[in-house]
Amino acid sequence: MRNIVEYFDIIESVVAHSGSEDAEVSFEQTSQTSGMVEGFVNFYDGSRLEFTEVVYLEGQHPIKKWYRYQYIREGNAVFRYDNAPHYPDLPDFPHHKHTAEGEVVSATEPTLGRILREIVDLFTAD
Repeated sequence: MRNIVEYFDIIESVVAHSGSEDAEVSFEQTSQTSGMVEGFVNFYDGSRLEFTEVVYLEGQHPIKKWYRYQYIREGNAVFRYDNAPHYPDLPDFPHHKHTAEGEVVSATEPTLGRILREIVDLFTAD
């Protein structure tokens, strides 16, 4: 990846192939190698994924300085992944997941594609 626009293109493609009912994504390029992605993906059952990533390239690899992915169904948070540094005892600090039950568990840094697959898995489990 030579510039942040290439990363933006990947995000746009992932959202376009998500099977969503509706989606909106905005990109803000802050330099040749950094920027912010913000958006939402609405699903056929009325649920919604909201996400934000602040990203920069290190070499040719995207690094998320900050991220949040929150999935909401019927007005309630089903899960949220983020890397806010407030759970230092978790093994994958600062990465973690908030569950619908109010628990906070260790998690590896997700990709938008992985989050969308997790949501699809929830649909097939219902």
